[in-house]
Amino acid sequence: MSDEEEPRMWVTILKLVVVATLFIGGTGFALWYFGKEQELSKPSAAESTNIVKGWGIVRDSPIPGKR
Repeated sequence: MSDEEEPRMWVTILKLVVVATLFIGGTGFALWYFGKEQELSKPSAAESTNIVKGWGIVRDSPIPGKR
């Protein structure tokens, strides 16, 4: 290959920087978007009042004698 056919070094570096920026930015955007979606899909406090109070092991003591 002659020098005229090889891409310049700064063009190669610029392409790598652009690809890295798009990859990192895309990942950050996806995390932000799915975080917002998860925030919106949480049940509100008004909806959680319908939950049965005695359900589950939430109030069980980890010490066997206090059950």
